[in-house]
Amino acid sequence: MIKLLTTVFLALFLSQSFSQNPGQQQADTTNNFDFEKVAPNGIMPYEWVKFNAAKSYKRESTTTEKHSGNRSLLIEQTDTTDKGFGSVSHVIPAKYEGKEVEFKAYLKFENVKNAVALMVRVDGVGGKVLAFNSLQSQNIRGTKDWTRYSVKTLIPVGAQYIYIAAILGGPGKLWVDDAQVLFDGVDINQAKLNPDYNPNAKATPAFGNNAAASGSVKLKTTRLYYETYGKGQPLLLLHGNSQSIAAFEYQIGDLSKKYKVIAVDTRGQGKSTDETTNPLSYDLFADDMKQLLDSLNIRKANILGWSDGGNTGLIMAVKYPAYVNKLAIMGANLFPTTEALPDTVLKQVASAIKESKAGSDEHSKMRVRLFTMLLKEPHLSFDDIKTIQCPVLVMAGEHDLILEKHTRAIASAIPKSRLVIFKGATHYAPEEIPKEFNATVINFFNK
Repeated sequence: MIKLLTTVFLALFLSQSFSQNPGQQQADTTNNFDFEKVAPNGIMPYEWVKFNAAKSYKRESTTTEKHSGNRSLLIEQTDTTDKGFGSVSHVIPAKYEGKEVEFKAYLKFENVKNAVALMVRVDGVGGKVLAFNSLQSQNIRGTKDWTRYSVKTLIPVGAQYIYIAAILGGPGKLWVDDAQVLFDGVDINQAKLNPDYNPNAKATPAFGNNAAASGSVKLKTTRLYYETYGKGQPLLLLHGNSQSIAAFEYQIGDLSKKYKVIAVDTRGQGKSTDETTNPLSYDLFADDMKQLLDSLNIRKANILGWSDGGNTGLIMAVKYPAYVNKLAIMGANLFPTTEALPDTVLKQVASAIKESKAGSDEHSKMRVRLFTMLLKEPHLSFDDIKTIQCPVLVMAGEHDLILEKHTRAIASAIPKSRLVIFKGATHYAPEEIPKEFNATVINFFNK
């Protein structure tokens, strides 16, 4: 499943870099969370910047409203014909100990038509988004006096910077005051420093863009791109919707020490092509993977599938059992209904499809096809997976997009299955807790 966001103003937080220079933030430890200090320009709160360049939003320090002290931050739409958003952000080096970061702030808002939200995003080297969360799904709107809101996310391995932001989408006014950032519940001013934090960390090997490890196979309607690492028993890695080989950045190194890892970009994603315009399906992806293994003269492989990749792995185990030695799935589902996914997630996907249809470029067209597949696929039943004979590791996060009851039902239906629910993790456990995730997978395949 993709990292779902329903509106354009939140989607941009995953696709764009922040304009702030992180290096400028490390000298000052106050962070100006009370918004009392004003920047030299006399307009913005010190250390806080406008995220996007939308001219239809006023963003400034103000004395007209405040929760405490003399000042707060104001975001106000000045042109109601603009469908964008206004945001102010702040960056913090991820140099503090903790598995979870929490951003709290008092908000007051007036006549908000769309939504207000707090956002926290964790980036790695090179601006790669590692973790993200916001209050967008709570649909906070209308008029409300000062109230404290909070948003949390896990801090994945490799975190370099933490971005926090306040967002106003659409008409209305939003005031923000008395913010706070906590690491595992400890205020940033009391939090311990992480001795392993390296402010000058360099990017890991370019998985998904490594010519030395690359290969491709031409099938009838696609050219599949793959990369191979390590030696030993074959292990096929299948990524999620709208992702690529790079999604397994934290897995390939560990797994390739024990297995011959074949990491592949699924049809129409990453560097793999798609010459069709027909609806996509996991059955089609499974057929692609069978042909890939045939082309590589691999008759039986272990498979690790995450999200969409897990769905494909299940179909392979049902349709092509001779090809699957052992199967590990993370955040997979059998069908796209409210038995498997929250109704809010399904509505988010539908909204993302509508937004993507506004674009006429090839990338937008592919997004529509990929997202549409999420609403219509897969078409597995519990009777189907009861026929799976290979050992299966069924994994999900405690706070996964896939409902836990559905994950447990999948594990119960497969004869030789083992269930693991990662405590505190989400659908993105491979990024959030890679050491625990990798150890769990390796232990399963080794037995």
